[in-house]
Amino acid sequence: MRFCALIVCISVLSGCGGENTSSGDRFYNNGEYEKAVEAFTEKLETNPTDIRTLYNRGRAFEEMGQFKEAKADFTKITEIDEKNVSAYLSLSQVNYKQGSYNKAVLFADKALEINDNSAQGHFLAARAKHQLGYLDQALESYSLAINIDRDYGEAYLYRGALKIGKKQTKSACEDIARAVNLDVPDAKNIQSKYCK
Repeated sequence: MRFCALIVCISVLSGCGGENTSSGDRFYNNGEYEKAVEAFTEKLETNPTDIRTLYNRGRAFEEMGQFKEAKADFTKITEIDEKNVSAYLSLSQVNYKQGSYNKAVLFADKALEINDNSAQGHFLAARAKHQLGYLDQALESYSLAINIDRDYGEAYLYRGALKIGKKQTKSACEDIARAVNLDVPDAKNIQSKYCK
């Protein structure tokens, strides 16, 4: 997912390549999440408040579906740095994955209080509002994400899907076509089903 990759790159700093890549980062990048957790945990033994390592371990836990542990790491980050946007976005995403949509909105909103120019924050808020049935608010949040990042393919796709539900077919198909042009997975299938 585009969001996950972006958050990892932003928060890992040098973890997306560079001289300071740790063994945990290498394990994570190779999809060896259990080994990554072990490496990050070992590193945290000497520096338990290292935000970068906590975040990376939280992401590895999330990839393994260990959401309780992931949330504990992301929450600890917010206790160390109450303005850490990435940690709030990750808490939003984990809660979304668990079906806790109200909490997903709350954490996305917390991130947006710190940085209202976060396309990912608006997108995560939109998805959770969409699931909660707040369609007009979700539509507004998808649009805010797109206004910030004109190449946010997933936001176009989900906004298009929402518009299909609202019987706004022409506008929906324009959004879905944009998602197809941005190579969003499943966009072509949705386009062929709803936009003939």
